[in-house]
This record gives sequence, C-alpha cells and structure tokens, in this order.
Amino acid sequence: MRVITHAFAVLVVLFGGAVAVAGDAAADSQPLQGVYAYHEEGAPEGTTWTVTPTCSPTVGDLREPLYLPVGCTLHVTSATPAQVTFEERAANFGGDARLVAGRWQLVANKLEGTRCPDGGTRPSTDVYEFDNETLTGTRTVTQPGECGLLPSMEKRAFTLTFLRPLPRPVERYPFYCEPGGLRACW
Repeated sequence: MRVITHAFAVLVVLFGGAVAVAGDAAADSQPLQGVYAYHEEGAPEGTTWTVTPTCSPTVGDLREPLYLPVGCTLHVTSATPAQVTFEERAANFGGDARLVAGRWQLVANKLEGTRCPDGGTRPSTDVYEFDNETLTGTRTVTQPGECGLLPSMEKRAFTLTFLRPLPRPVERYPFYCEPGGLRACW
C-alpha cells in the first residue's frame, strides 16, 4: 500500500509541474500587437506592419476562460512611406493572420504581385509565416506563370522589429463570456 501511495504522490507532483510549465508557456505567448518594422532583403526601406489582434477566449474545461492565442486573428496592414515603385506598391496590402501549427500565417493575394518582362503586372500569392516569439519568418511567393514567365515559387526570410504600441489601445479580448455553464460569448 505504501508503494502505491508514493507512486501516486510522484504522479501528482509530476502532473502538477507539467501543468504549471504549460501554463507559464501559454501565458508568455500572447499575440503580437503594435507597429513593427518589416525587414526583408530587397524590400522597400521603411516598410511597417501594423498588427491588431482580435481574440476570443478559449473555453477550456468550462471553469474559467483561457486567454490563449489559438482563439485570435491578427489583422495586419503593411505600408510603405511612398507608393511610387513596383516594389513599394507590392508591399502595401492588408490581411488576417491565423495560428497554424504554432506559427502565424497570412495569405495575401496580390493583383499586381508579379512584374512581367513587358512592364505589366500579374497576380501572385504571397504566404507570410512567422514566429510570435522570435519575430522571424518566411515569405513564400508563388505566381502562376503568365505573361511569358514560368510558374515559380520563391521563399524569402524576413524579420520584424517592434517600433511602438498602437496609436489607440486595443481590447485584445473584446468578447464577454458568461461566467458559468456553457461559456456563451458575445
């Protein structure tokens, strides 16, 4: 009986420690919010991303809402100081990023994302994937192969650097969830 009691005590301590570590990791991983400098080789200087999160509490086990980024969408606006060159115009877009396999993913379908040899433009799809903690990511550019170009896919690394908070405070979790029962949120 004493062996079973000791084994049970060890399991309780190990399980409690795992829950505490998981809780700390989740608490440290809040979604991005603010204005960030976007750095990519060949990208226009002064490109910024304005990131505004909208989150819904995760229900968990119905005792209390869990404020985790899995219930969030990041609204991203990319902007440059000027929109004169092709590169500057292509760097101005907006979209929503969602958490996919632990990384934020934003898909930007750009009407003028590819420059043709004759000077015209064609659509492209840019997929931005980035890590919340390291502020590093990759941009995958695909274009269907129009206007004399072969279909292609190119991966480019980028980083984000925090510049400043948003000009207006944002309520990260704007929904109210009733305190008991089904956890209905509105």
